[in-house]
Amino acid sequence: MEQIIIAIIIIALGFYVFKFYPFEKGNVMKLVIAAIFIILTAICKRLAIMIPLFGAESLKIGFEYIPLMLAGYFLSPSYAFLVGLCSDVIGLIIVPTGFPFFGFTLGTILVSVIPSMVHVHFKRVSPTKVLMIVIGLIVILGVGASLYISQLDVVSISDTAYSLKLQDKITLISLCLLLSLLFVVIILFLKRKINTQEAKTFSTWILCVVLTEIVVTLCLTPLWLDMMYHIPWTISLCIRVVKECAILPIEIFIGYSLIPFLRRIWVHLEK
Repeated sequence: MEQIIIAIIIIALGFYVFKFYPFEKGNVMKLVIAAIFIILTAICKRLAIMIPLFGAESLKIGFEYIPLMLAGYFLSPSYAFLVGLCSDVIGLIIVPTGFPFFGFTLGTILVSVIPSMVHVHFKRVSPTKVLMIVIGLIVILGVGASLYISQLDVVSISDTAYSLKLQDKITLISLCLLLSLLFVVIILFLKRKINTQEAKTFSTWILCVVLTEIVVTLCLTPLWLDMMYHIPWTISLCIRVVKECAILPIEIFIGYSLIPFLRRIWVHLEK
């Protein structure tokens, strides 16, 4: 039943983006660029690594979200939807995992569509307002993560339960708050060092990444894991909260560094 509901949501999302943001007729170049992002996503998926957490290799660090989000940043929502859908299908072909779960397909599509929607609807919003929204989301994420961790007593990883001692909680909470504070300080520092046009790009890209990670990684993925493997949503969220505090700055600064380079290529191809 869940599969049917999620499939309907995917179809409805596809209908919406193709109706209001249709493909540009005769623009083959954007389809080629979309294909390049799909290939880059497939390559990045193969480069993911597992790192130990609580004594078990349980935390996956990968960068496949970066090409997907960059595709959404540069392309309209219809192309972004196509990139996300094809990336998921190709991923299933390269690494078969049995019958596909449409929840992860929806998640991959949203990773590309959310930045595209942000880029479309926040074009006329000032960089300062966008950054204030981002900082607000980061503060909520850091404080919410800390309150959430403080309520946890047990974390289950690979069928093994780990009791969280007070010292463990203090360490995790301190890490979340420190990384969140450092993140905000770096954002404010960089805002002063860049010009108005760069500030617009910087603030929009940060909002793309933060919204995508909150919606897909922190909200939807734990829900899909609960549906598929009966991993409690709260337990899965704990691990992902710690991951996000570390991975968000990496995705933001790698993606932002690539945007000027990709923009120059885009201009060159359009000539």
